[in-house]
Amino acid sequence: MLLLVAIGSYAQPNLEQYDNRRLHFGFTLATNLGRARLDMKTLNLPGDSLMNVNVKTFPGIGLGAVTNLHLGDNFDIRLIAPVISFVQRNLVYDFPGSKDEIKIESAYCDASLLLKYKSARRKNTRLYVIGGLRMSYDFASTVSKNRGLQDPVVSLQPITYGWETGVGFDFYFEYFKFSPELKACQTFGNAMYRDGFIYTNYIERMAPQLIQFSLHFEGGPN
Repeated sequence: MLLLVAIGSYAQPNLEQYDNRRLHFGFTLATNLGRARLDMKTLNLPGDSLMNVNVKTFPGIGLGAVTNLHLGDNFDIRLIAPVISFVQRNLVYDFPGSKDEIKIESAYCDASLLLKYKSARRKNTRLYVIGGLRMSYDFASTVSKNRGLQDPVVSLQPITYGWETGVGFDFYFEYFKFSPELKACQTFGNAMYRDGFIYTNYIERMAPQLIQFSLHFEGGPN
């Protein structure tokens, strides 16, 4: 990263007319960390012995397309779609003397519509902030899977909506623009599928979250 900053700060300007083009296209590579916000119920059921529920996080990956619409010197509209992302987050239920861990794996097709605010360009570098809305469809949703007390399953709704916001840098090279970006994503409302078994009855609300680091590549002539 320090090498990229040095290139952006001291090299001769690259792609000087690049930002005057109306449309740019590219692709994105991403790594993510799946998390979730849990709001727990207060249960006073006979024999209720649950002590806590924790979210166990795992790294994931993603790959997708980028379309960027130039609005002016400081603003762009960015469509990141489609993006295929693989995410895992497990729920760990703490009972006296035992733990139950339930795996939640997702294979998302994501679409994000974002507003990008850019700083003034300094030779080959820009800083930017970005934010907007996200829709996700989970191909791996387990809402239709058989479940029971001896076969616990916790499922997420297949279609979810949320917001995302982040910060990144644009680095201009001779033939392409490279943009590392760090972003936080939060789902609206309750994404958990309530099935009537104890593992979902303990939870009032589950909102999936994502910390995502992306590498965007946009190409094309001046």
